Amino acid sequence: MINIPLYEDGPDMDLVEQYVNNDPAVKGIWCVPKYSNPTGISYSDEVVKRFANLKPAAEDFRIYWDNAYCIHHLYEETQDEILNILEECEKAGNPDMVYIFFSTSKISFPGSGVSAIASSLTNIDFILSHMTVQTIGHDKINQLRHARFFKDMNGLNEHMKKHAQLLRPKFEAVLNTLDKELSGLEIGSWIKPRGGYFISFNALPGCAKDIVAKCKALGVILTGAGATFPYGKDPEDSNIRIAPTFPSVEEMEEAAKVFVLCVKLSSVEKLLNDKE
Repeated sequence: MINIPLYEDGPDMDLVEQYVNNDPAVKGIWCVPKYSNPTGISYSDEVVKRFANLKPAAEDFRIYWDNAYCIHHLYEETQDEILNILEECEKAGNPDMVYIFFSTSKISFPGSGVSAIASSLTNIDFILSHMTVQTIGHDKINQLRHARFFKDMNGLNEHMKKHAQLLRPKFEAVLNTLDKELSGLEIGSWIKPRGGYFISFNALPGCAKDIVAKCKALGVILTGAGATFPYGKDPEDSNIRIAPTFPSVEEMEEAAKVFVLCVKLSSVEKLLNDKE
């Protein structure tokens, strides 16, 4: 796997094009285009169009478009929208280049969701030819359960507003603490997502693992530093993914205080070491 930097508008497309268009060993790219994991950003129209217009060196290259958070908005009044990659690929003459994935596992219950895939008819036929030997049939009872509960797209959207009501205060508890305690100190940066499940924090280079370890020693367990990078190796050792979804708002407020304290301690230690 190859590490591609993520910017505020999506992946580094110059680097993507360099690899995809010139190296036949590159067979695919996995993307989370909306409220991306871990940064929370959404791909710009330009980025989506550049994906659709790739000229892969490998004939069997595919884009795996994991639209896991497509309706996971935190704020009803400010929702990100992205272009339809399948339509853009068709316009660009690459109708078979993309598979779009989605599931309700982060909407209903993990492990019990209903999944969906969208692609060209050629790709769907290819997938079906393999599924016939993988399963004798889908869980139709679970499908019916979802259909009766959500009913239609409006039902899904209304359900996700309830998710947002639960998650928004937790996200804001973390973001408010980051703003209050770390703004202007130049020892970290973060993105304020408008949806998804994560807040991405970038510490000073070389500090992420130490911050995570310090938090753990004080009872705050975070996702391992570098967990979202290929092979779990963050080349800068700076990124920490914060998932403020499970604890209560009060617990998130206390955990955020511990987190910023550990960021400050680790940063001071690094800066002092750098001076020696």
